[in-house]
Amino acid sequence: MEKDEIKRLNFLLQIYLDVNVDKDFSVLSKNEDPFFIINTVGQLVYVNDVCETLLASTIPELLQMRLSNIFISTCLNETQTFFFEKGHEKLTNFDSKISMKNGTVMDVNVTTFPILFNKEVVGSYVVLKDITLIKMERELLSEKQAVAAELAAGIAHEIRNPITAIKGFLQLMLGEYKGEPMYFNIVESEIARIEVILKELMVLAKPIKKRDEKLRIRLLLDQVLTLMESQVLLNSIQVEKRFYLSEETILGDENQLKQVFINYIKNAIEAMPDGGKLLIEGSISAEDQVQIRIIDQGCGIPAEMINRIHEPFYTTKEQGTGLGMPVSYQIIKEHKGDMNIISNLDGTCIEVSLPIVY
Repeated sequence: MEKDEIKRLNFLLQIYLDVNVDKDFSVLSKNEDPFFIINTVGQLVYVNDVCETLLASTIPELLQMRLSNIFISTCLNETQTFFFEKGHEKLTNFDSKISMKNGTVMDVNVTTFPILFNKEVVGSYVVLKDITLIKMERELLSEKQAVAAELAAGIAHEIRNPITAIKGFLQLMLGEYKGEPMYFNIVESEIARIEVILKELMVLAKPIKKRDEKLRIRLLLDQVLTLMESQVLLNSIQVEKRFYLSEETILGDENQLKQVFINYIKNAIEAMPDGGKLLIEGSISAEDQVQIRIIDQGCGIPAEMINRIHEPFYTTKEQGTGLGMPVSYQIIKEHKGDMNIISNLDGTCIEVSLPIVY
């Protein structure tokens, strides 16, 4: 890249920083996410306090560094950067290694996504997570899920029999009753709701065995959007599809994956009670993964909620069960995929990655 071009892009990046980050605004929480911002040649131009702690260096020290001063050389490309190599016009996620001050090496998970200004990529956000901490969090979540699964199996077993009896007698009573059926209808609908909850509990307790078949992911997403068309129209939602996909296939259970995407799209619709734009993106990553992003324009999800969103029974919805997100996450994991959430005051992006099969 020519020097004049670097200067021009750095100038645009500085304008972006002055307008956004320096005025206490960021697409990331300054208190929760360890992140820094780099320019197009890998120079650090902004570092938040949490990242300063993670890297054990002061902010002034870090602002004198490039990526080559932080990451071990084998993790970088010839230009001593990595986000251009990974695909600079989209969010990417990968594992890497950091050389610490004390000579040790820290394994980190890196998420990068571009800073667009005047329709040009002028830099990139770089979010870091200590892989050791990620593993501890996953182990803790796994323990919680195991307890929840045991509890779910017990609850479902104890409730299923009396619910079946109640439903049967209600049908008999309906046949003999000649008055206003409204109360019976309410009871019947509530019983149906309990049965839905029991079904989700059993998915947590003992995941339904999936029927593996080759699925065209683009066709599956189109079918899901067709199913959701009425809800989209009723809620004044404008759907935009950006599919950079053709005939790519994944291996999985069609019904389970539809359940996942219906759940995420339904959540996105509920996040925009006054209408808005819903963006559905589909693309291929360098790691032979299909990446599906569901992006809404809602009020966002607080960081403390994102940290608990996969906990069974955790919900802020008045009519929610708190099982939709953990069940969906479990299905994705059963399909050897992953899910990531990025959220701010401008909306939420749910990204699902699934392996391509040939």
